[in-house]
Amino acid sequence: MSAAGSARGAASGAGAGGFAARLDCPAAIHADLAAHGTLFERKINRVGDRVYCAVGYNLANIIAVVGPDGMVVIDTGMDTAQAEAVLADLRRLTDAPVAAIVYTHHHTDHVQGTSALVDPGDVSSGRVPIYAHASLLAEYQQETGLIGPIMGARAMAMYSMVLDGADMEGMNAGIGPTFVPGPNGFVAPTHVFDDHLEVAAGGVRLEMHHVPSEAASEICVVLPDDGVLCSAEVIQDHGFPNLYTLRGAKFRDPKAWYESIDVMATVATGCEQMVLQHGPPVTDRAEMRQVLRDYRDAIQYTLDQTIRWANRGLAKDEIAQVVKLPPHLAGNRRWLQPFYGSVAHAVPAIYSGYIGWFDGDPAALDPTPRAEQAAKLVGAMGGRAAVLERAAGALESGDARFAAELATYLIRLEPTDMDARRLKAAAYRSLGYATVNATWRGFYLTGARVLDGTLDPAPIYQMGVQMTVTDELLGLLPARMLVESAPPRLKAEEVLDVELCTGWCFTDVGESFTITIRRGVAVVEVTSAVSLADGSVPTVAVVSGPRSALGAALAGVVSPAELLGRLGVHVAGSPEELARFLGSFEQLGADWPNFYLR
Repeated sequence: MSAAGSARGAASGAGAGGFAARLDCPAAIHADLAAHGTLFERKINRVGDRVYCAVGYNLANIIAVVGPDGMVVIDTGMDTAQAEAVLADLRRLTDAPVAAIVYTHHHTDHVQGTSALVDPGDVSSGRVPIYAHASLLAEYQQETGLIGPIMGARAMAMYSMVLDGADMEGMNAGIGPTFVPGPNGFVAPTHVFDDHLEVAAGGVRLEMHHVPSEAASEICVVLPDDGVLCSAEVIQDHGFPNLYTLRGAKFRDPKAWYESIDVMATVATGCEQMVLQHGPPVTDRAEMRQVLRDYRDAIQYTLDQTIRWANRGLAKDEIAQVVKLPPHLAGNRRWLQPFYGSVAHAVPAIYSGYIGWFDGDPAALDPTPRAEQAAKLVGAMGGRAAVLERAAGALESGDARFAAELATYLIRLEPTDMDARRLKAAAYRSLGYATVNATWRGFYLTGARVLDGTLDPAPIYQMGVQMTVTDELLGLLPARMLVESAPPRLKAEEVLDVELCTGWCFTDVGESFTITIRRGVAVVEVTSAVSLADGSVPTVAVVSGPRSALGAALAGVVSPAELLGRLGVHVAGSPEELARFLGSFEQLGADWPNFYLR
């Protein structure tokens, strides 16, 4: 047995009971976070004579404006179950048919209940328009397809979706109640615009404005006849905004965000009330104006001070320790507490967005590989037993952060070291139960369960992928988006000497493409027609069929054999070569990306 194995055996042996007792951490929730959950009472709030805001049915709100000729729905919720529940309660108040839908932005909690509210056939025929910004579909596809696997895995932790029992007692998600996603009923928008659009639907006048902020596709909606501003997530809820989201996303430029608040304040000068997409409405004009001012000032302050200290040479983590909101903003107990976003996790994103990842220290240019670095550091600190003891002592003294950092080196050295994993799990629980931020808490406590072996998130993750990437959704997305979802999944190291071309003909939209594996790169090209052995690289197979079937193969959610069994699918050429081609791409959601063992 190696020295490390012997030490592990000693720590796991007779003294194991005492060691486990040192890791005990009773479940708890920060009192302010628990109290924050009262905002998300399940309720349809009436604003003025005809605006209804359904809060607490899921993470985001669904808003309905009832006109003389129909109902306009602003955002459709996380899933069809939420939309069905809201519609059932709205039907106690009105029997107005849905005349139009507006998507304020592309995030899944705002657009996936649509098919429960309207017949997709009525949308495609033009009877029920869906309005959105021109970027919405591309942004939606990127987050649900291109980077969906990692974002989905991280979202499971961020929103505490795999926690239960005492860990979830009294919990909320920071911007809404806790939730588990249901069936996806997304329907693509039919009417898009770039900057500004004014329409009337169902007898309701709508003024829509592009306000990039929390999402590049964000729009706000002014209801001029009602004196109501629908602020989307430009005002993200009663808490500091998520200038960076822990699940990962494109850079959210704080300057664009606070400038959008300025635009929104200007176009809403005639508004008396503000309806949010998370949390209850603001029905007092003075409070609405104060919120708009404080929110934009908090964002600008965070941006300006991050840049200021970056210009003085501080690194990301150093700036995060220095920049704090000024007292008049930090003391805003109703609006700017870090229940969801936080200055601390916004600062590194701002730094990277404006300057890039490199902090100027050349040591970061070619760092020692993690496992090698861990071995050297653990050796320098006296070996595994010494590091484990020091980590346990740090935890007992209340320094859970340092305990987790020390245990990380042991886990990198040996991922199966259960003493180190349990100790790090205990440190995470201590940190999670103490934090006021719901998203930090979700990551800490999910990590604790993965580390100590009480949770295997892989099957839940795979089920989430299957529930999200449905035939219905694939049948709605543009063919080019479906084809372009394949190249980022190419197992490049396996095809560095391969040149192989396949054709993809989407019969329901009359579009054709080739995808060529060219020595580690998958190249997509649009073509008017595809034939076998066409061009310098032989086309080994041409697949014809509807978007839903071809999209499932290109997204990596069905096998070649399952593809061939789909209705309407025809393959010309070699099925064996097609299988070889598709086998060169990773399956979507095949593995849980375990970022807790790094």
